[in-house]
Amino acid sequence: MVAFRFVYIPLPFFFFFFFFFFFFVFFSGVSQLQDQTATKKSVRILSKILIGDDGRVYACSDNDFFSFESNGSIAWSVHMNFKCNTDFAPVYSGFNQMLLLAENRILRVIFPRNGTKSEPELFFDPGETILGFAVSVSSSSVYITVKNHGLYAYNMFRQQLWIAEPKIERFGYLLGCRKDFDNCTFNSRPVIDSCEGSIYISNNEGELYSLSLRGTYYQWIQDFSLVDRFFTVTPGNNGLVYVVFPIKSLVFALDSFSGDILWQKTIGPLAETSASDPVIDSNSWASIGSLDGTLYSFSRTGDLYKIPKNAETDSVIQIEPLLDCSGYAVYVSQTKFEGMIDRVIEDYTYVSAKKPETAVFSLVVPETRSIYWSQSYSDQIPGLLLDEDLQHFVLDERIALAFVAASSSGNPFRCRSKHEKLSSSCSFAEPEHLDIYIGNERAIIWFLLFEFVIMVLFAALVRFCFIFWKKKKLQDRPFSTFLDKRRLLHRKSREIDKTITRLQNESTANESAVDKIGDLIQKRENVKRKLSSTYSLGRDIDESKSKLKDYVLPLYGGSSRSFSYRNRENESITIFQTPSDESSSEESYRDEHYDDVADDEHDEDDLDRKQKGKLLAHSEGSSNDGDGIASSRRSIYLKHIFDD
Repeated sequence: MVAFRFVYIPLPFFFFFFFFFFFFVFFSGVSQLQDQTATKKSVRILSKILIGDDGRVYACSDNDFFSFESNGSIAWSVHMNFKCNTDFAPVYSGFNQMLLLAENRILRVIFPRNGTKSEPELFFDPGETILGFAVSVSSSSVYITVKNHGLYAYNMFRQQLWIAEPKIERFGYLLGCRKDFDNCTFNSRPVIDSCEGSIYISNNEGELYSLSLRGTYYQWIQDFSLVDRFFTVTPGNNGLVYVVFPIKSLVFALDSFSGDILWQKTIGPLAETSASDPVIDSNSWASIGSLDGTLYSFSRTGDLYKIPKNAETDSVIQIEPLLDCSGYAVYVSQTKFEGMIDRVIEDYTYVSAKKPETAVFSLVVPETRSIYWSQSYSDQIPGLLLDEDLQHFVLDERIALAFVAASSSGNPFRCRSKHEKLSSSCSFAEPEHLDIYIGNERAIIWFLLFEFVIMVLFAALVRFCFIFWKKKKLQDRPFSTFLDKRRLLHRKSREIDKTITRLQNESTANESAVDKIGDLIQKRENVKRKLSSTYSLGRDIDESKSKLKDYVLPLYGGSSRSFSYRNRENESITIFQTPSDESSSEESYRDEHYDDVADDEHDEDDLDRKQKGKLLAHSEGSSNDGDGIASSRRSIYLKHIFDD
């Protein structure tokens, strides 16, 4: 028989033991809960990634901004007073600084110098919701879209430049918001086309605006409301603007200069709006991934390539490709799912799957449709050789692809320098300007040539008139008198020619006929001189210089002898001529020479006599000569010998 023995326990001791056990259980549970909470907090979500020119990866998480090396290790970090927005990637804003969005504020982060970190500074705080922003490094400006307000432009010194609104009215005509003017607002982030110097932004009515970077100048507005109101815009930096409609699975190519639609293509189903932006390589090919597992690549002229040609039915591309460091290839991530099913309902394609199995990263050159490198990873990519610093962050497919692209995995191409990127960024930009001529180009060329000839002739005519009206015979005299005088001289010249011809045919070879013909020839030369100088259609000619060259020494005429020598005192030509019987006849020829034409203008007769007087040779008597030869001054004329 077993006997039970009861032990008496004091009541205070019992209550002490009970409370000790209760507190032990409670605090152990609280500590486990705190450990679990700490574990959950250690896994952080990174924002969208920016791959810098230095090969580093920039992103933010919570209240920290991180700079990662290409292997995933943290190079440096900066703490912020505001929680960053993970839907937006940091934007490079100049030399060693970036802008990022945190709690509807734009912060400027300056890179550490010599190991010294600086606190992020507040760049813009509108007090309203910021839909997005963009930076133009070339113009040192920041463009910010504020909900229900408009587009703001600031310089790097935080000075406001201008404000643009979607409601535009010019001369009583609405250029934008024509369907709902009161409730129309901008609803997208601004996108900058560096090659064209333009900003692209859309409103909530499905209209796309093109503005100038320098001010509120609207270059064109394209209405896509009939297609869809939700779309993304990507500048091609090649003279094109790509507009993607994710719901409709459509891609439009617009002329960046005029906004005209150049071509449109239909592609496979697309993922969410944030992952439907195409990437543009250095060969001007635009590539976009689809949920059917195919990479669609478009050339500038609209040629379509599918990579690969026959994609697997259980794979999808749900994140946008990334450009490699060379600019000629893109990194693509394909995810294989278990039990993937797609259904087409009306105009929409729905894709559903159970769970992901494998991620395949590939390096593709769209222009040649070549795949240079490809690797598969399972179980959410644990096989990537990344640093343990990334263990504190959610390593999804998007983050893994960014580090693969930053490390240039499997890339055989040489990375471009910053100078090479700038020089080749707009090499394919060929904007088409307006052509004012519409028609036959050959006819246009002939018209331009004819117009050029007319202009040359007109210039020659103006020059001729300018020279002609400066003639002395036209000063203060009517133009009709000048023309009558020209006609009279021409008629006189013809009459002299007829007389000379008649005398040559009828006269005998005597001295009188020869002298008469010579006198007529002299008269004809005088008439021609007037027609070529004072009464010509060109400028007046100084005849005094030309006449001195023609008559220097007298010639022997055949009827008398003459001798000449140069006087040393006055350097004049002195001619000694023996007296002859024809002296009286030569006197008559000289008098007859001055009656050449009936001219009532005294200045012309004076000019003629002055010029003829220069042809006179003077005979002077010398006191040193003892032979006392008498000399006389005579005019020596050129005699034309009559030749039978």
